[in-house]
Amino acid sequence: MKKYFLFVCISISGFWVNAQKLELVFQDKPLNEVFIELRDQYNLQFSFDDSSLSKFLVTAEQKFESPEKALDFLLNDLPLAYEKSGDVFLIYPFIVTRTAAPLVRNYRLAGQFSDKETKESLAYTQVLINGHGQMTDQKGNFSYLSNSDSAFHVQASYLGYYLLDTLVSAGVQQSFSLTPSMYKIDEIKVEGQKVVKSLQVGNTAGVMRLNHQVAGYLPGNGDNSVFNLLRLQPGVLAAGEQSNDLIIWGSYEGQSQVLFDGFALFGMKNFNDNISAVNPFMAKDIQVMKGGYSAEYGERVGGLVNITGTDGDVDDLHVKLNLNNMTMNGFVSIPIAKKAALVMAVRQTYYELYDPTNISLSTRGRAGNLVDRNLYPDYNFRDLNLKFSGETDNGDSYSLSFLQGKDRFSYSLEYETQRSNLLYEDKESNRQIGFSGRYNKGWKSGARTELTLAYSELDTETGNIHQTGGGQTSGGSGNGMGGTDSSGTWQTSVDDFNQNIIAEAKVDLQNHISISSTHKLGFGGSYYYNQVQFMEDSFQVNLVDQQIDASRVGGYIEDHFSPGSDLQITAGIRMEYPIAVGELYVQPRISGTANLNDYIKVNGAWGIYNQYIARSSVIDGLGNYRYLWAVCNNEDIPVLNARHAVVGFTYNKGDFTFSIEAFDKKTDGLTRYVEDVGLSSLYEGKSKSRGLDLFLKQDFKGHSFWVAYTVSQTLEHFAYFATDQYQRALHDQRHELKAAALIKVKPFFLSANYVYGSGFPDPLLINDESYERDYHRLDVSAVYRFKIKKLSLETGVSILNVFNYENIKYDNFIRVPDDQDATLNLHAEAVPFTPTMFLNFSF
Repeated sequence: MKKYFLFVCISISGFWVNAQKLELVFQDKPLNEVFIELRDQYNLQFSFDDSSLSKFLVTAEQKFESPEKALDFLLNDLPLAYEKSGDVFLIYPFIVTRTAAPLVRNYRLAGQFSDKETKESLAYTQVLINGHGQMTDQKGNFSYLSNSDSAFHVQASYLGYYLLDTLVSAGVQQSFSLTPSMYKIDEIKVEGQKVVKSLQVGNTAGVMRLNHQVAGYLPGNGDNSVFNLLRLQPGVLAAGEQSNDLIIWGSYEGQSQVLFDGFALFGMKNFNDNISAVNPFMAKDIQVMKGGYSAEYGERVGGLVNITGTDGDVDDLHVKLNLNNMTMNGFVSIPIAKKAALVMAVRQTYYELYDPTNISLSTRGRAGNLVDRNLYPDYNFRDLNLKFSGETDNGDSYSLSFLQGKDRFSYSLEYETQRSNLLYEDKESNRQIGFSGRYNKGWKSGARTELTLAYSELDTETGNIHQTGGGQTSGGSGNGMGGTDSSGTWQTSVDDFNQNIIAEAKVDLQNHISISSTHKLGFGGSYYYNQVQFMEDSFQVNLVDQQIDASRVGGYIEDHFSPGSDLQITAGIRMEYPIAVGELYVQPRISGTANLNDYIKVNGAWGIYNQYIARSSVIDGLGNYRYLWAVCNNEDIPVLNARHAVVGFTYNKGDFTFSIEAFDKKTDGLTRYVEDVGLSSLYEGKSKSRGLDLFLKQDFKGHSFWVAYTVSQTLEHFAYFATDQYQRALHDQRHELKAAALIKVKPFFLSANYVYGSGFPDPLLINDESYERDYHRLDVSAVYRFKIKKLSLETGVSILNVFNYENIKYDNFIRVPDDQDATLNLHAEAVPFTPTMFLNFSF
């Protein structure tokens, strides 16, 4: 048997050697045709520049033992060389030098990725070059350095686009176009390539990439599609319908940040999540960093949502119009000069969003009975986006982006009993502005430098009037406006007004350069200036009027190490120096991703994070919560400090994705004002959050289905607690389940999503789970798309909260004293049964 086995092996080896023998018989034949003939005759694979090789003529009549020896003969004395990548022979030019010793050359590839149809730059594209991975910047630029090969195998993927797989030669300022997988023109059909669908997860610990093109087909189409998509992702709180801040992995108010084109959005109130602070027509790329992100990003101890705005089309005019029964949204993109475009988008409400019969309050009297009461709301919203962007002749890019938004919300409550009458009015208005200017410079070395100047400001004004008087037995007027005493005056009256302004200006300089095929270096510096103003009046008497300014300088450096396509490590450090505090804060961070095989990835991240402005909570004597921005000075308001730890596992095969991520976050430096008997005391606290995100997604023949589940716990402890025990935070929810389905049946697009939450604790009964109220909401949508000549139209209906489940917003608990031994508890209702119809025009 051993002799037989040896004979078979020798025979197979001989057959393989003989099978690789090549015979060249050519007479003055162009070299490109020689390679084509070898390819067809011997089943070999070549990659070369056809026009360049056609200049060389070959004459040969010889046999060779291997393809390598044949190529050595053919390329001898020619300014050509070859490399073997897998089964492919890459033929490329090189310069013959006359030096005695061979020179080591650096070959650099640099360029930009853009949309093939609109020429829109594609931010944060995933790129694999010669097996080494990296990500482009927010303008789609990248750079790669090789000291051994002038031919590059480039693979690129971007959400909602077909994969790009190509071979290119070294050079800078190269352009790469990706083809979108979804066209507005139904007649165009692209098949035969793999598509990156609606979500990327697992490439980096704690980071998700969202395809905003999908958001337009989810329920709630129109003014809130950006956050409709965000709320359906694991780790982003959906239950409770937080309206002016994102709660990500247990973060508190003000600890997570939304960036739009480089400036911070401090939050609009946007009641009942019908309208978001970001116009969906303006969003191009959405990057969600739940925790453990790199040293390039700072400013917050919670999560980060980085939204890149659209640049517009430099070739054609585009107009979009969205009409629904609540708002009007218009968008126009105008080409300016040769390589620039101006984009403008405007939204305006023209219909009262609320019906008083749909907004209910509950009161709990001394006997524990519940009585429904009506409040009378009034809401108005408008915003404006402007963006001018373009490119210079040498490939540099620039942009100017501007946003202004205003909203106003108010309601009044009239409540009359046998013992007393009550009039309660509450109002809030917000004004958000933001501006940024960016310049992205590409150097001949392939390095990229980006300079950002940004300013943003949020002005919030709140006020309430609370008046009580005698009941029906007190001789009141009985005119429905509450009772008065026999003299016709209110017995008690409170008139409060608060204004809180937070502003931020920054200068940020970032640099990215490839120093080798395995190392990409990022470094930069920044300057921040914050201003907080707070004013409080009561009975038209000014109680507080203060303004605090603070500035800081900082910088970071990090190394993206990619020894191969199977391992990527990012290690960096961020340092910041708040000038008023006079202390240097050092924040080391590290993350890594390993590909165990073609389908399985594991990743992890750890880091320290600091925050220098805080949104402190305020609790009045009745247990009502409100929030104020403040500057951290390490005297009364400490600098926030957090530690993030994330570990994840992802399985992705074909159109199926399974991901699981565990997180642990600890935060010090929380602050809370507690009012008691007219006095307010400031207390310091800390929190700890931990949990697990599960995500399953299946794409099938143009359809998409996913399920997200989060189990988590957020506990806190403040100095005023009666014991040393941690207790549940106001936003602590143990379980949240989300499911979504998008079904494509041309020309119809059907979708549905469902959210279940186990509920939040009552602020006054924080550890009593019997008072928790679970959350249920089912939304559905149907879209019909058609085309009339050059005009593309979409029409449809979207229904929110189909079963009209009575959910409540977790942070909208209001307590108003009714009489000596009773308190009126107001729970503002979340989105009720809300049908909307819409019509979209675009050309």
